[in-house]
Amino acid sequence: MAVRVLVVDDSTFAQQILTGLLSKDPELEIIGVAVDGEDALRQIAQFHPDVVTLDIEMPKMNGLDCLAKIMEKSPTPVIMVSYLTVNGAEHTIKALELGAVDFVTKPSKDDADLEKVAKEIIQKVKLAASIKVDKLQKVITDKKARSLTIKPPKSIELITIGSSTGGPRALRYLLGLFPENFPLGIVVAQHMPVGFTQVFANHLNDVCDIEISEAKDGDPILPGKVLIAPSGKQIVLERASNEELIVKTSKEPVLIYKPSVNHFLKSVAAVCHEKVLSIILTGMGSDGAISMQELRNLGARTIAEAEESCVVFGMPRAAIELDGVEFVESLPNIYPRIIDILSKDE
Repeated sequence: MAVRVLVVDDSTFAQQILTGLLSKDPELEIIGVAVDGEDALRQIAQFHPDVVTLDIEMPKMNGLDCLAKIMEKSPTPVIMVSYLTVNGAEHTIKALELGAVDFVTKPSKDDADLEKVAKEIIQKVKLAASIKVDKLQKVITDKKARSLTIKPPKSIELITIGSSTGGPRALRYLLGLFPENFPLGIVVAQHMPVGFTQVFANHLNDVCDIEISEAKDGDPILPGKVLIAPSGKQIVLERASNEELIVKTSKEPVLIYKPSVNHFLKSVAAVCHEKVLSIILTGMGSDGAISMQELRNLGARTIAEAEESCVVFGMPRAAIELDGVEFVESLPNIYPRIIDILSKDE
């Protein structure tokens, strides 16, 4: 049975481009085109689409308000269609928190490779159709967890987190649990388009107690600070001459993902060996799995998000299948597991 898609966009040109690209795949069926949020809600109630592609900036009711009502009244997998701008990035981050599955860059007539754009949109729409909508509900942070006092561990120098599809929502929840006086530094590698990680880091810093920023070349790893790997670049861990851990960024090597979780964790294994706690969260594909296996073989502590809470159980599944994971925990149980590991390492 074909995946039934509702396209929501106030631009006639964008409607034509999106419906044209999606119609290239025989497994997708366009069941309607809505011109604004109010029209979208009416058509969702009438046609019950499997997936909605949703523009952000529209008259009458914008995409964010529409998304909030969709998740409240008729929970449906939603793919946001966003411009690659700072403003577009800010709205997109908010949409992911509200329950959007993922986002794609709004196609334009100037796109050099519409085939590539079509492939990405089709892939994400199909993936969205397979997701259970209850996994998209907003997870509320338990602020009581932040009152704990954690002593510096003896044999763990660093925490790493890798994530992709569904990651912004999971990271918003998980990092919201860390207190500002957390005794370790944390480095996050999240798949995002260029320019989005700066906005994402700023947003997280505004809503979390622990300090969060986008990593810059040469930044030190410090207790109580989170560095988000910059999109469009690779990130590696190095040890400075004073034994301080630092991150280095580069546009090389050219890999599918920038940042690549595997590439980053390979450097972590080379520098920290077993003295790391590495976490893999929701995400499509297998990035991070091989290096998680290497870290666990060295004796490092590793945690994967369980299928029950993952928006996409791809990256965690791959790491688990390679026996690179010591603990498998649902999202609400990951922070308690971190605290348990650290408390036994005092």
